Amino acid sequence: MKRHRFALATVALCASVSTASLATDQLQSDNPLRTGMNKAVDRAATAYFANACHAGVSVAVVTPEGERVYDYGVANRKTGAPTKADSVYEIASVTKSFTATLAAFAVHEGKMTLDGDFRRYLDGPYPNLAIDGHPITLGTLLTHRSGMPRDIPKSDAIFAEKDPRTLPGKLLALNQGRGEKDFLRDLHHTTLQSKPGDEERYSNAGFMLIGVGLERVYHAPYATLLDQRILSPLGMASTTLRLSPALAAKRVTGYDMFGKPAPAHPDNAGAAWGLWSTAADLARFVRWQLDESNPAIALSHRPLVHGSDEDVAMAWHVAKVNDAPMISHGGGSFGTSSQVVLFPHAKRGYALLANDTCKGTEGALKRLAMDVEQANDSP
Repeated sequence: MKRHRFALATVALCASVSTASLATDQLQSDNPLRTGMNKAVDRAATAYFANACHAGVSVAVVTPEGERVYDYGVANRKTGAPTKADSVYEIASVTKSFTATLAAFAVHEGKMTLDGDFRRYLDGPYPNLAIDGHPITLGTLLTHRSGMPRDIPKSDAIFAEKDPRTLPGKLLALNQGRGEKDFLRDLHHTTLQSKPGDEERYSNAGFMLIGVGLERVYHAPYATLLDQRILSPLGMASTTLRLSPALAAKRVTGYDMFGKPAPAHPDNAGAAWGLWSTAADLARFVRWQLDESNPAIALSHRPLVHGSDEDVAMAWHVAKVNDAPMISHGGGSFGTSSQVVLFPHAKRGYALLANDTCKGTEGALKRLAMDVEQANDSP
């Protein structure tokens, strides 16, 4: 049975959520508060919900002893339905960590190389995907340093407007009815924004292109590769690019930063940000990612670009916390936010799913995981 308590803070960080509604909202939780881990999660979740813009969150905690999902808040504000371990969320750009793992398999199996000309994995010539003799590579695509635009078709003008109220509708309209054939047609006319390897430029299009390359070298659709290499072996039956009616019935309502229900990602988000999943399913993915005896997993975590604060591996961000690596990847859609945070040295990891895109939610989810991990590392 779920425990109820009043939220500790009613300060709205989202302008359109009324103070009156925040004052009466209750924070629901299935945390039994029996163990040190239970209590560490509860403290971190309480701090997270100090921002009353947040709606709900599901937190999967993976330790050497097992897995547990903790649920807080609501899956739907109108009905008050609670979040659950099998609540279905968009995981947005956490999808890129799945694509990167498939790419790591391809490198390990000799199907691809990190530094070679990526155009060899495409059908037909793409002279436009090189500058001054420097072509795009798998390594530059994985680290957002290929020079590829953010999206194909280009979405720069929409993002330049900086209007979160209109952005979802315009992006959905831009991608309406588009598929891989449209992507590849437009790819021929794409201009790189910088020389591959020179600059970091976030690119969903780059990960869509990795998906295309994987299809060519394995002679199978991306969805099939995903199922054969990750989802089926791990028993992730609730992770998919297309929701079945049964999974759609478990879908949370995502909320934008103004507290309004938000639409889902475009149907063609695919290898870049198109996956749906549950905290229970992602616990299996986290357990798998913690096993660096798997050569493909270890390869995907190996830094390719070194920075002052963190390194970038095959999509993953690698930082040091107390002299030990913390490996993470976040995501955000129109109404959901996500994080996967791994601490391989401790064999502990976290998957965190939220049904809002309040200001800073992705970072707050990462902080929640770090706070729990710090509590478990404390003597």
